[in-house]
Amino acid sequence: MAKLVKQSLGQEVTRMLKRMIIDGELEPGQRLVEDRLAAELGISRTPLREALHRLEQEGLLQKRSAGGYVLRPFDAEEVEEAVQVRALLESRVAALAARRAGPDQVEALRANLTGFRAAAARGDVVRLAELNTEFHLLLRAAGGSLLLARLLDEIEGVVERIIRALVPLREAGEWSDEDHARIVAAVVAGDADGAAEAMRAHVLHGGEAVLDTLRQPAVGPDGAGDSADVPATAPALRPSGKAASGKP
Repeated sequence: MAKLVKQSLGQEVTRMLKRMIIDGELEPGQRLVEDRLAAELGISRTPLREALHRLEQEGLLQKRSAGGYVLRPFDAEEVEEAVQVRALLESRVAALAARRAGPDQVEALRANLTGFRAAAARGDVVRLAELNTEFHLLLRAAGGSLLLARLLDEIEGVVERIIRALVPLREAGEWSDEDHARIVAAVVAGDADGAAEAMRAHVLHGGEAVLDTLRQPAVGPDGAGDSADVPATAPALRPSGKAASGKP
């Protein structure tokens, strides 16, 4: 009988670094050097090198010719593609959850909604981010598809990092509350088509907010914008939405 294999240290480090990137703990423009980062994380260079290479393949990091890595900016076309793919996968997850969710999973989703609304009411954006992540993970668990969960994990960093950088969490929380409620209502009713459509609209909602920001006309030194000047790439931004200063 085959035995379950635990995640390798390299995979664990990959997940940890991805979460740090999404949460803004690693700043855009910050140079990531293997020796320094390995020492800070208390790990050897081998699993770290594996993780950095993996995140480069996923498009989160860019290797520098002078050595090390930096967070890579995304262009509008790439972000739009990632959002469309995520909407497709997440809508399938929601449909499966509507068909398969058990009583305990439904209760967990309802508790998440309650917690989300409480966090929004007190303006706790850190907790909002945590609960939003938890909401999508709960749906993936209820859907029961390991393949979909793995595929979504692959592109999560692309979409989440940009959304958190460009869309204020307080603002996103306002529409996410209503969107999540519609998704849960469809799951509880066993309405697979309704859950899929509600989730698709939810993902595209956040994606459009990002794309609107990316496509804003460039502003010159005099403060005037040119409607014909659309930025080809997203600037390196901090989670606050303000441009980050570059670091060597």
